[in-house]
Amino acid sequence: MSDSPVAAAAAQPVPESINDREFILTFSSGSEVSATSPTRFRYRQEGQMVWGEYYGDTVALGRFVGRRDGDVVSIRFAHRLATSDEVVLGMASSTIRWAADGRLELYEEFEKNGKTEVSICLEAERHGAWPDLDPAHRSAPQLDGTTFILEESTASAVSAEPTQFEFDENSGVVWGFYFGDTVTAGRCVGRYRNGVLDEFFVHHVIASDTTLLGDSSTTLGSRADGRLELIEEFVLDGVPGKSVCVQVI
Repeated sequence: MSDSPVAAAAAQPVPESINDREFILTFSSGSEVSATSPTRFRYRQEGQMVWGEYYGDTVALGRFVGRRDGDVVSIRFAHRLATSDEVVLGMASSTIRWAADGRLELYEEFEKNGKTEVSICLEAERHGAWPDLDPAHRSAPQLDGTTFILEESTASAVSAEPTQFEFDENSGVVWGFYFGDTVTAGRCVGRYRNGVLDEFFVHHVIASDTTLLGDSSTTLGSRADGRLELIEEFVLDGVPGKSVCVQVI
């Protein structure tokens, strides 16, 4: 009936924020979904900026960042497969909508092996315990727990309070948080292998009050004083640039 609780919920706009909500994968055209351990996603949202984590089924460890525009969330992700050491990078677009049972649903389109696939995730109760990260799975040189500051950038002048980057890493998946200078807050996720960090990032720009998505390829090196150095080539809002960051010890 049109006045049922389900119909009434579906007639309402979806929530402006999905912060701290969790979803489980219920359908995917790209692979079979595990009935006992489906992939679980935990979302964070601050303004248009979205980020989070996921695991389960074929994924041992996953992280993502993205931007929300209305009811559409564009995400970039990195995850390590459960069956191998391979770290997969990708992107997807999800529409937030109401499911037939009155729960929130994410209808996602993504590309796999050159083909567009579809998946559906349904909101679920919060999961109390997420898997602990194994310290033995950190890469060398160690990025987990490191801090860097921006030293130079073609995108803007570096102020006396430069942007600071805090990195975490496990199993070749890298994620982090950054702030300062021209950015109120930013999130990044990527893959580290063979001395190169391939990343996706999203941040809020102070001057223009906009939230931008970008990607980068960063070479990790070491300076004469022993500090790590990041030499980054990036594309932000379609504009290429270059930056240098140095480790804080």
